[in-house]
Amino acid sequence: MRPIVILALTALSFFFNSCKESNAPVFEFKTNEYIKDWLIAGPFPNCEGCSEVNFKHGENCTGFYTDFLKGMGGEADAVPDEGETVAFEDTVVKWFRYHSDDGVVHLSQLMNPKDMVVGYAFCKIKSPKEQKVILSVGSNDGVKVFLNGEKVHEIHLKQGRWLQPNDDYVPVILKKGINNLMLKIDQGTGDFGYVVRFLDYDSIVSDIKENIDKYKTLKVVSYSDTLIAKFGSDYKISVLNPSGEVKLELLDEAEKILSEKSVRPGFDATFLTGDIPDGFLTVKAEFPITYGKTIISETRIYKGKLPRHPRVKRLRKDLTIVDANGRPFFPIGTYGAPVEDYKKLKKAGYNFVVASEEDLDAVHEAGLFAAVPVHGKTPEEYYDFISKYKDHPAILCWMLYDEPGYNKADILFINNIYQAAYKADQVHPSYLVITNNRFYTTFGRLCDVLAVDTYPISKGVIEEVGANIKKAYKDLDAELPVWHCGQMFRWPEQRRPTPQEHRFMSYHALMNGAKGMLWYTYKGYGQYMPEDDPDLWSAQLKFLKELNDLAPVFLAPGIGEEVKTSNDDVQAVIKSSPKGTYFIAVNISKTDMHTPDVFVGKRYSENVEVYGENRRVKIDNGVLKDSFKPLDVHIYKLK
Repeated sequence: MRPIVILALTALSFFFNSCKESNAPVFEFKTNEYIKDWLIAGPFPNCEGCSEVNFKHGENCTGFYTDFLKGMGGEADAVPDEGETVAFEDTVVKWFRYHSDDGVVHLSQLMNPKDMVVGYAFCKIKSPKEQKVILSVGSNDGVKVFLNGEKVHEIHLKQGRWLQPNDDYVPVILKKGINNLMLKIDQGTGDFGYVVRFLDYDSIVSDIKENIDKYKTLKVVSYSDTLIAKFGSDYKISVLNPSGEVKLELLDEAEKILSEKSVRPGFDATFLTGDIPDGFLTVKAEFPITYGKTIISETRIYKGKLPRHPRVKRLRKDLTIVDANGRPFFPIGTYGAPVEDYKKLKKAGYNFVVASEEDLDAVHEAGLFAAVPVHGKTPEEYYDFISKYKDHPAILCWMLYDEPGYNKADILFINNIYQAAYKADQVHPSYLVITNNRFYTTFGRLCDVLAVDTYPISKGVIEEVGANIKKAYKDLDAELPVWHCGQMFRWPEQRRPTPQEHRFMSYHALMNGAKGMLWYTYKGYGQYMPEDDPDLWSAQLKFLKELNDLAPVFLAPGIGEEVKTSNDDVQAVIKSSPKGTYFIAVNISKTDMHTPDVFVGKRYSENVEVYGENRRVKIDNGVLKDSFKPLDVHIYKLK
């Protein structure tokens, strides 16, 4: 009898809570209008003891899977009042009323602490009739949604997601009268919040059906011996079959099924390909919808190394970019460069900017070069576009695509645009930007220059900046130059690098072989660095002066000879060049000061100049000893 008693109590709890006269905000149902008034409670702990460095969501987010509202009948059934309290452990949290002018609720501005926490939001929906509608939800990060005592939606992505409208379409039925809507939002680090509205069910279904090609996308990406396939957008195409799964098949050229997976649309299916010979494969997706109809998508991929085209004329065998006169050129550039600042950037020490074709004349007039994005076109359009502008004197290189690994780009498409760019222009190099080091061996082959964007500030591992440069060279057999694409912006609710962090990342990239420097960003994300962070801009000006002076050192062939030290936190290389022999050392620790022995070799036994520091250090019997503060960089001119 006990289960029956529990069920009866649960039913009674829902009945009394749903009938409770709450002073919570009431949203008069209207489609397309964001819900702006809520009761909010939090923060509650989500992942106590978790490191904020490279945080990933998952079962470690215990707060997301803990019902903090048990004392109110549970998350599904709770009907809170403004001012009502929730007690957990030794803490009491009060429900408070909040109004958002635009419907986007930034919990990061309402809760303290705002990282590694969860929060709740509640309101009542007054519907004039029983009706089937689409509940449109956006959240950062994961979210659970309860409607009238039932959990109608849950998503908890490992990588988290941005805060934006319409991430998820959730078909729900509103009853006539008052409906109770409860959200639970979880947070790792950074931005934190949600946005909700109702959409007309029939209109959404019609839109999906009429634009089915937009919604039935099949993205496939591979790295090492792993292939990841994803069909459809998260909680979009599933509106046509909310409980359905998509069947994904991996086929060889003879259309033999090698493997099969079933997942919900919008979620990754992983295939292991280690035992499959190199060659062309096909991934096929089948998603059943109503009345026996099935939506089918297919895409071809290639397992193995696609052939690279010959080296372009402006790229030497030693991986150095040269100008029109054949002179070695160390690229120093930035994204987010407004036309009115081109001359200012040239004076600061930059020599190229990321710029559209409309601004090439202004780029040239300022004495700069341009990296020109060529996005969103077919291979034929790539060819036509590049052919049209290739002879402009401002051209440095072509940006083929942004983050092909992250965006699960079709590798054969990337190969086609890479080949189309070379067919159109055999002089200037093309480049790709890749953030995930798993994709260096795949997409990294389909460009002339690989730009590595490691953005560790403020929650990442800062020494991965140089480590990823080094890994890229190893993975690509040092066949092409690797550029450092550095972080000079802040994510929402986070921060930019400090001047010390910026200097460390730049030199850590250079000492690991970076053959070019490109920063994101000078202006963008609502930020304008010279005004918003004058200390960082001042540090950048100092660094650019040093880099232009030391460019011959970093242009010299090879990465440099690694030097042993008595402390693993201090990394060092020696680099010979026409300008002289330089020894560069950094302390990768963010917290610890070190005074290690650095074994530069007995061929050096003199007092050496510390570059830019107006001091000298003695080398005694091949050993240099110096002090390194956290993230310190020292450069020594040996001869």
